[in-house]
Amino acid sequence: MKRIQKIAMAYLIIGLLLTLLMPIVSRYFELSDFLKGFLKGLGLPLEIIGIIKLQSAKKNNSCSLKKHTPGINN
Repeated sequence: MKRIQKIAMAYLIIGLLLTLLMPIVSRYFELSDFLKGFLKGLGLPLEIIGIIKLQSAKKNNSCSLKKHTPGINN
């Protein structure tokens, strides 16, 4: 379970960096509109994938706890 969370956090961090650093980088370096749009467009899906992976890991973790915990009715 820890491995999934590390991968999800990596997706989130990379996506945030791509999305947030593009205005800063484009201020100091001349980038084409296509490249700026592509990198921003790549960052947003990476963030969404990271969020989905974290939510699914949390859901799977809570389901497995219910199955293995004695005294809890399913």
